[in-house]
Amino acid sequence: MSKRIAGPEIERLIQLLAKVPGLGPRSARRAALHLIKKKEQLLSPLAAAMSEAVDKVRICSTCGNVDTSDPCLICTDPRRDAGTLIVVEDVADLWALERAAAMNVRYHVLGGSLSPLDGIGPEQLNIRSL
Repeated sequence: MSKRIAGPEIERLIQLLAKVPGLGPRSARRAALHLIKKKEQLLSPLAAAMSEAVDKVRICSTCGNVDTSDPCLICTDPRRDAGTLIVVEDVADLWALERAAAMNVRYHVLGGSLSPLDGIGPEQLNIRSL
């Protein structure tokens, strides 16, 4: 059993940060300490932004993108080529393509990949709305 060195609120912050991809327990501790040291500049605004995201973030019913409006900004953009649809595994792929600014097209997010060994079939993915 490890010795507790901080209150339960700080421990919870560290545990939750450790669940973020790319952050292990040590990185989560460092991030938590940095956020706490910069409470007014980082921790409070981050908490407010996260609270606002909980209230406003939606999954686009048209393409599966994450945005604050439904349909999302991409789906409502009249300059997009409606004749071209790129199917991507997840929102991170969509965002990567958008950052590259390679195409001005529409997307469809599957929300994962087929994996029969893991019990993920077409029914678990966003395929029907294609």
